[in-house]
Amino acid sequence: MSFKNIFDNGGDEAGSADKSAQALGKDTPGAGDVSEAVRKLESERDPWLVRQTAHGAFDVMGFLGPLFQNAQGMAAAQRQVSEDPGSTSTMASATTKAFGPPKVSIGDADMPKLEDLSELIGKKKSHALIATGLGTSEGLAVDPALNTVYVADRGGQKLYAVKADTGAQRVVASALGEVGDVRVDGQGAAYVADYSGGRLLAVDLHKGTFRKVADVAYAYGVALDAAGKAYVASWLDGQLFAVDLPGGQKQAIATALGQGTGGVELDGRGKAYVGRKDGGGHLYEVDLAARTHRVVTNLPGASTIRVALDGAGRAYTIDHLNGGRLHEITLADGAQRVVATGLGTCEGLALDTVNGWIYVSNREGQLWQINQRATQALGGVGKVLP
Repeated sequence: MSFKNIFDNGGDEAGSADKSAQALGKDTPGAGDVSEAVRKLESERDPWLVRQTAHGAFDVMGFLGPLFQNAQGMAAAQRQVSEDPGSTSTMASATTKAFGPPKVSIGDADMPKLEDLSELIGKKKSHALIATGLGTSEGLAVDPALNTVYVADRGGQKLYAVKADTGAQRVVASALGEVGDVRVDGQGAAYVADYSGGRLLAVDLHKGTFRKVADVAYAYGVALDAAGKAYVASWLDGQLFAVDLPGGQKQAIATALGQGTGGVELDGRGKAYVGRKDGGGHLYEVDLAARTHRVVTNLPGASTIRVALDGAGRAYTIDHLNGGRLHEITLADGAQRVVATGLGTCEGLALDTVNGWIYVSNREGQLWQINQRATQALGGVGKVLP
């Protein structure tokens, strides 16, 4: 149905109602010929009495008649606008000519304040050096619930706890041997790999005490799953072991990964990702059930000493051989790019997916906090500076 039909039908209905009201007022006895004296007499009586006479109805019809006429005129006007939009444009144009085009005025009060801009920029900072003096760090773990980063100091045989927001640090445990990596279980325990001692150790984060869980020759990288197992990489032998945490039993999951096998990370879906500390630049994917492995990507002349997964199909790895670079790798096709440089002799890596931070430590004792979203931008973070 067209707009013309709609408005014509509406106008016709209003016109018909108006004619009916006029006929009723003309042909009904007593309508229109009652003297003012009679109306005045009735109006002074009980109001209910007036409503019981026909005169009240006649008054109502006298009101409705003009209303019907207005409705009929409105329908005709609406039809004209629908058929001729130019009439509306003409009216708007006339208004513009009379009053001029709208003007926008921005005053000083509308401009952002410098202190507000400074605060905004500060919150968007892509990286920060949050702690120093952490020895020769080669392993990291983060506990988002406690906002704490745990740093393994291989040279000092210590485990540090660093508050991510303030940089405050303390020694959690010492005399741990050449700790190459650390993982926390979120229940008050940390597991560290002692390279020189060939041990997997469990550290009580509250008491600072530790115990041996299992013997693993040249233990270097470590990861934990949700089923009570630790996965430990043997640096010299190029093997990946699964260690039962309650009992300490171990079994080889992957072999022939090459000398210099480094960090380990689990995806929670039956796959482990293993890097290489020295040479090759390989990143391996290990099928834990089938006990097979494949090369995901190769970074010639680089190190993939640590691996961290973001849960969205990307892996991060660090290269300490070329000035300290952070790489992002797409697991589906092995595509990779450098997203940060200038990280020094970086050998520790941890990813806080809850708060969107990447943590990197180096053998200069520095702990860096990098905004994960900043790495995803074109060009990444670039060179980090203190």
